[in-house]
Amino acid sequence: MKKLKKNYTILKYKFILIFVFSFLAKPLISNEIIFDIQGNEFTDTEVILSILKEIPDTSNKESTNDIIRVLDESDLFSDVQVKLLENKYLIIVKEHPNIDKLYFKNNERLKDEDLQLIASQINFSKSNKSSINIFINELKKVYASFGFNNVQIDYSEKKYPETNTVDLNFDINEGKITKINKIIIESNNFILDDDIRAIIKSKTKTILNIFANNNYKPNVVERDKYLISNYFKEYGYLDVSVESKIEYLETNRVNIYFYIQEGEEYSFSLINIDDNKDILDEKTVNQVNEKIKSFLNNEKIFSLSKIRNLKKSVSSIILDSGIEFFEIETFEKKEKNYKVNVLFQILPIIPKYTNQINIVGNSRTLDHVIRRELEIIEGDALYDSQIHTIRDKLISLNLFESVELKKDEIDENKINLIIEVEEKQTGTFNAGVSVGTLDGFSVVTGLRERNFYGTGRSVDVLLNTSDDRNQFKFITTDRLSYQNDADISFSLNYKQEDFSTASSYKVDTFSSGVGIGYRINNNLYHNIDLEYALKDYKVTNSSTVANTISNSSGSNISYLIKNNFRYSTLNPGFVLRNGNFINFNNTIETPTSSNNGFVKNLITIKKYFSSKNSIYTVQGKVGNIFSLNNNDILTDDKFSLGGRSLRGFDIYGVGPRNSRSSYIGGNNIASLKLDYSYEITRQSNFPFFLNIFNDYGLIWENKTAPTQSDNNIRSSVGFGIRYYSPVGPIGLTWGFPIMDEEYDIKRMFLFSIGNLDWSQF
Repeated sequence: MKKLKKNYTILKYKFILIFVFSFLAKPLISNEIIFDIQGNEFTDTEVILSILKEIPDTSNKESTNDIIRVLDESDLFSDVQVKLLENKYLIIVKEHPNIDKLYFKNNERLKDEDLQLIASQINFSKSNKSSINIFINELKKVYASFGFNNVQIDYSEKKYPETNTVDLNFDINEGKITKINKIIIESNNFILDDDIRAIIKSKTKTILNIFANNNYKPNVVERDKYLISNYFKEYGYLDVSVESKIEYLETNRVNIYFYIQEGEEYSFSLINIDDNKDILDEKTVNQVNEKIKSFLNNEKIFSLSKIRNLKKSVSSIILDSGIEFFEIETFEKKEKNYKVNVLFQILPIIPKYTNQINIVGNSRTLDHVIRRELEIIEGDALYDSQIHTIRDKLISLNLFESVELKKDEIDENKINLIIEVEEKQTGTFNAGVSVGTLDGFSVVTGLRERNFYGTGRSVDVLLNTSDDRNQFKFITTDRLSYQNDADISFSLNYKQEDFSTASSYKVDTFSSGVGIGYRINNNLYHNIDLEYALKDYKVTNSSTVANTISNSSGSNISYLIKNNFRYSTLNPGFVLRNGNFINFNNTIETPTSSNNGFVKNLITIKKYFSSKNSIYTVQGKVGNIFSLNNNDILTDDKFSLGGRSLRGFDIYGVGPRNSRSSYIGGNNIASLKLDYSYEITRQSNFPFFLNIFNDYGLIWENKTAPTQSDNNIRSSVGFGIRYYSPVGPIGLTWGFPIMDEEYDIKRMFLFSIGNLDWSQF
């Protein structure tokens, strides 16, 4: 009995303990909330649970509204229902309908297939507000890239509840293309407006390029800011900042403002080599240090392109030493007093071999046009230095807006090389008109295609007509060698020239030629041409015409060899402000039954430098021509002086004349032109210059020993104005001879609008 009582007591305590523990455990169980999610076919449950974690407390009935709110805000579902069943939330969702079809109307610039492609690229498959807005914004971006900046897009839905699908109908109001009215550049730098206008892609129409694309494109403006910034950095302004503002005008036009703060100009301080892996031997280190020393002696202003060129030179030295697998990393560090220290770190690398070369983005340019520039094929080792070389060569083709090279590593030894290109517009049609006291009325038109049928071949068709000259020219150029940037060209040329006023004759010339040109370095170019020419001389006044012309009246056949070296560091832009230009031209005419043959040499040197609003120019010319048969040379092959080459004198106004005052030209020429120009409207779209000048010239020696010939220098001084107007450059020049002969023909006033030449086309 006692035992039974004891057991009862124990049992009672057990029940008490069970009751207490069950009471204490009840709130713990109630906090273990369970989410039962139903209806989600495409949205992962874990995604929904991660959204619900945003709710701080789900333990009370008020949380139901919070659950509905956060799931609605996710824009994943068209409907959300929530029920609280003790410790479980039953969440029933209805996903947004799938898009079955897209329909578009009133779209003209972009076709339906273009719009469908945009939808596929952003995976536009669900009909919800966020996806629709993303799609509409993408459409507006694409339209803006063509100049349509006021596009309005509305949409409506046609629902199919039984399949939970929907058709979307988009109504597109494209509006008008937004055009650029003006580009205003505000800065206080030495790099002036026209230099910047030459590098940016946003353009305004001018009389010289009436077919320029002046559509306003926001993405292009952003790219322009990047181009301007890089351009200033090339001149050492590493702290440059560029901002833009768009001023909207009536009639769908905008003014674009670029605000430039260039900061201070940086210069080189030190350039060091870090070869901590002992890759280089002592001889190579010494060669590299000598190269760096020479570089620092010649280059003061910091430039990233100069660093890249130095890096190439150092790489060449190391490669010549027999070391193949290395890379050079460069580090720039700004120091006090606007100096930059540069470190070249030489690192060994494991060779990477090219598995595949993939080219993307070339919708027009043929693959082989790109591949022939690469200097490597599948299976070749690829060095970092080659990456830069390949990019530079592709950019130099002038076929692409941008070129990017990416390496996709397959394993530690193999990579795929991906070349991404963005093609530029390569076809242009230009036209212009000029009027002047020297050339009269002149019209120049030009049609140029730099990528004919995607082959990389250039085709130019040019036409020039004026009061005393008509000319048609066809030129096609193709790459001959892709290892040394060699081109081959073929040309046809027909020209009518009237020398009746100066020398009493006319001449019609038909010529054709083939030429080879190649770039020696970034600044030096050489070409040689073989030319056949048929000239027909027509005497207009036999009593005054030169004997050489009268003796050659009728058809004359010539075979010419033209050799030309051209060196240029001139700045881009319509107004030349900085740089050097040297041109050596050698022409050999072989003797034939109708001519005597000659050798003609001409050296032209130009130097431009500027400071603030001032431009200083020095131009010199020296030339000589001599007969291969010791006979006289035709007048139109000799040198002439006057007009723009010696201001204050008429064209053909200086030099030897025969006894009947007909111009017969000279065998030797020397001239010097000194100019100072001051820009009054530096910040204007249409700059205005005041100019003062001093010209010197001499043309002498003629085998016919004319009665009007001398070896005296002619000189003039003068002033002028030049305005780059919306209808083309307008020039007014007053020249005053201070050294002349009585038989010289003077022209003290020159006027021109347009002042066109073929080099602009």
